[in-house]
Amino acid sequence: MQSDLQRHMRTLWKKCRPTLDDETIDIYFSETYDPALLSTTCDEGGEMTACSQMLMRRMNFMDTDMNVGIITALAYDPEQKEEEQQHAVRESLKRQHQRMARQGARISLAFPVNDTERKLLQNCGYVVASHCIEGDPKLAEHNVAEDPSVQISEETEWGRDLWLFYTRNGGGHNFEVKMTENDFFALIAQNDVKGGSLIVARRRGNIIGIALLQREGKPLKSGKTSNKTFRSRIPFILAVQQEVFYKLLDYAKEIYDDIKQTMVTIACPPKGFEGSRPYAMVRAIRAEEFLAEVAAAMPGMQLEIGIANDDDLPENNGGYRIRRGRCYTTTECTSSVTPPGGVPAIFMAAHPALLPPVYGWQV
Repeated sequence: MQSDLQRHMRTLWKKCRPTLDDETIDIYFSETYDPALLSTTCDEGGEMTACSQMLMRRMNFMDTDMNVGIITALAYDPEQKEEEQQHAVRESLKRQHQRMARQGARISLAFPVNDTERKLLQNCGYVVASHCIEGDPKLAEHNVAEDPSVQISEETEWGRDLWLFYTRNGGGHNFEVKMTENDFFALIAQNDVKGGSLIVARRRGNIIGIALLQREGKPLKSGKTSNKTFRSRIPFILAVQQEVFYKLLDYAKEIYDDIKQTMVTIACPPKGFEGSRPYAMVRAIRAEEFLAEVAAAMPGMQLEIGIANDDDLPENNGGYRIRRGRCYTTTECTSSVTPPGGVPAIFMAAHPALLPPVYGWQV
């Protein structure tokens, strides 16, 4: 049975995202929800006007195992005026940022689903750190040798061997967030409620690759999706070898008889490619510790930068100088001053983040 708090959150999400289905919300409550990590804002009448949850995760940041906080389940009241929305979301996220700082997060990540959320997050110090773009890989350009030992099939059982495969092979790319077991199976469950498929590649019974596949209407110029022509999309894929990666793609293209196009989403630098759209946003939480870890990972780097207007974590405001693998604070005015998100965005924008879609609640 759901609590009053959960019912209020569900109502707010429905107002904020009318297309959000109950099954997806149920998955959130069963796999991710933690009332101790919530932050809600209410109006004078006691009605909830904003909510968010914080997740603490590990991220491979420039080959450094870094603590990061992730904002998920963000919602606001679309019927409020813009100024009221900004105030409600800012109050909710301010508590989350301070909570992240107490728990040792160096940076915070967020994944807005539309321009309104992006603007609200920007008002809280976040900066766009990466874009994403969809493309249809041309398999004809890749000569993949036949390997009868590789067996690929759709699977309906979500065994623990899937999770063990991910722990051995996933989360190790640069700028990739490591999923927890609940995150991983929530991703599969979200794909399943949308009618998607789980494709698994095995060699002598051992998993060597997995992919999630969804069938969706092709986008129209109006911004809506077609209910007559379709394409398939792979929101997540992981393989031990490039050859297995292409075999999974090849298999995915054959599942639906009426579909000739299979889209894969990849990260790219902000505004790096025509047709790309904003994806991850970032802000500093413990700026000095963050820059100290970056400096240690890149001892040859030299950088002078300042942070201003961090009202949530004023201890971040000031100047920073990186020299000889160390970070120094300075009271001198630097020539380059950014909002709290500008500092980590410098590094993430140059190396697009490979981030699990589960955090984005991209429905």
